Amino acid sequence: MVTDETRIDDDEPIPTTAEERAVWASLVTVAVSSGAYFALMVPRLLARPAEEVSWVTPMLWTMGLSIAGSVLLSIVVTVIAGAFRRGGCPPAGRGEVTSDVRDQEIGRLGWRASMGVISVGFGGALVLAMLDAATFWIGNLLFLFGTVGALVAAATKIRLYRRGF
Repeated sequence: MVTDETRIDDDEPIPTTAEERAVWASLVTVAVSSGAYFALMVPRLLARPAEEVSWVTPMLWTMGLSIAGSVLLSIVVTVIAGAFRRGGCPPAGRGEVTSDVRDQEIGRLGWRASMGVISVGFGGALVLAMLDAATFWIGNLLFLFGTVGALVAAATKIRLYRRGF
């Protein structure tokens, strides 16, 4: 017999795991950093030929800042989430789910969703290389599809965390 004490409340919020917070942080930092990169590159490309556009250093900075930003944002969100939970962050390993089987399955499905996008980008880059296109186009096509693939993976993971399988 189900009583009020044993009934599961579907409306009760599900606490986020460290993995889910890392996915949210990655989504935000990849979107912001890549958006900034393309906002910098498009005006440069409109002003001069692709062969004259300096893109390698900005792309490297974008990737580095995206990784560092994702780590820092994940830490900040974890600290904030801990502050709202019973008045402070729990010590490591106590009261905090860091990873579980569901995280592993969600990670696998997110990776699978991104592979189609990334494969199309690699195919496009291969075609550009066969046509002897400028390295600007090849590098930026790979960066674009890598960004879109990361966003697809993050969006897939977040949907699975929030809505289930």
